[in-house]
Amino acid sequence: MPHVISTVPRLIAVPILLLTCTVFFLPRSHEVPQIFNHIHIHGKNVTETSSTFNPSVQAFWQELASALLAAQPQCNPLQLVEGSIGSWADWQPLKPGKKHADRLLGFTDDDETALFRAHYAMRRSAQHLAPKLPFSKGTTGIVTTANAKYMPIFLVSLRMLRRTGCNLPVEVFIDDWSKYEPTICDTVLPSLNAHCVVLSNVYNTAKYVKEPDHYQYKIFAMLFSSFQHVLFLDSDAFPAYDPKILFATAPYTTHGLVTWPDYWAPTISAHFYHIAAIPEEPSQARYSTESGQLLINKDTQRESLLMMVYYNYYGPDYYYLLLSQGSHGAGDKETFVQAAMAVGLPYYQVSTGPRALGRHVNGTFRGLGIAQADPGIDYEYLIPMRSHIHPAEVWQDIDLAHTDPVVEKALNRTRKAPKKPRPVFLHQNMLKLDPRKVLDDKTQPTFEVDGTPHRMWGSKEEMVDLLGYDVERRLWDVIAEEGCREDQESSTCGEIRAYVREVFGWMDSIDRPW
Repeated sequence: MPHVISTVPRLIAVPILLLTCTVFFLPRSHEVPQIFNHIHIHGKNVTETSSTFNPSVQAFWQELASALLAAQPQCNPLQLVEGSIGSWADWQPLKPGKKHADRLLGFTDDDETALFRAHYAMRRSAQHLAPKLPFSKGTTGIVTTANAKYMPIFLVSLRMLRRTGCNLPVEVFIDDWSKYEPTICDTVLPSLNAHCVVLSNVYNTAKYVKEPDHYQYKIFAMLFSSFQHVLFLDSDAFPAYDPKILFATAPYTTHGLVTWPDYWAPTISAHFYHIAAIPEEPSQARYSTESGQLLINKDTQRESLLMMVYYNYYGPDYYYLLLSQGSHGAGDKETFVQAAMAVGLPYYQVSTGPRALGRHVNGTFRGLGIAQADPGIDYEYLIPMRSHIHPAEVWQDIDLAHTDPVVEKALNRTRKAPKKPRPVFLHQNMLKLDPRKVLDDKTQPTFEVDGTPHRMWGSKEEMVDLLGYDVERRLWDVIAEEGCREDQESSTCGEIRAYVREVFGWMDSIDRPW
């Protein structure tokens, strides 16, 4: 009997010990915070569920909003002098001594001091808020913004993404419920592993903040995205192949922030560097930024992200003009790299310049989009900056040869210089690929001068040489798929099919949805 009695407490103690250990070693909720309250209540639509933000996210936003308001520059909005460089400036790396543009109208030392003090206040707030930045740890996904005008264009981009085999989830941020379309948000997008998120559901929980507009939506989509590892894509940009590899390789793994170049030189005011209290970057050190695509690790770039929010929140009145000295400022394009510079965090801008997508019509090149290079290959081969040795910004076979021709000949080898990295992203920023309208304008390069339908990006051979397959053929199959989704008997569907048949011919090897 004593033996039986002594065993009973042990039988009770063992489960208690196991339960205690389980509770102790389970991951804490703060390690993987949830951005959205994923509550599936009967009768609620998908968008309402995906747009129900966790109270901790709302609390963080209210703190951040207070910091933004406290760091408002105490000076009048900036103005630019008209004329001189116009909207853009040529990138001239062979002239490294060129000065930064200085086109601020009536800018005084008092203005600069006011901006400096406000910037310093936000910089300190970013340090304080960075550890609290909410996201779901370890998650990876794609983020974009779209309104009613751009949703048909985005659906083409999304279908192009899925044709690469990429299955990453996609969050599509829309302004508010007035932009919500039930069929698209609750049926079409979920069928493609994407969903709408209504930004106003969280943005409007903070008092006194200004409503976002135009370029500002992009940074707030990244801020409120649930993902840690984010690929932001403009609604009219899509990958040529599965972009998942970019998250697993350098430069993303080494820098945590990857941007791509535009055709032009940065036109950043020297005053910005004084305001941010950082060394001036030479004006010809790199291309300006083309922000149709961006990679960011929200864990390692917390402070950068918060300063990006600051630069964009006060962008229209101050930072867009400080960072882009064109005729009216150029939006958010320089707010990403400069934010990382301001907080001393690493960034990688792809060195390979952008390639224009388009074709020659009557001897004149008609550009329709931008092709951006694979950052992994760019990083691996360290593409040379344009110089008198490398005027074309590519390696030459002679670069790999021995300096002594006699020795080189004796080595009896043939070493080829690495080729330029192939494009990974295609940003169709000029001709918008809305299936309902893309063929309306007969003056576009989709037609010859006499109205004959024509390829818009060049020949099949050029596409295969550039990307390994005929990407334009795939694109028009996708435009037809989306254009015929609602009604295969519609005039839109018939017109697109006729165009595809005329330009590409029917290919039995390619499956079609109709």
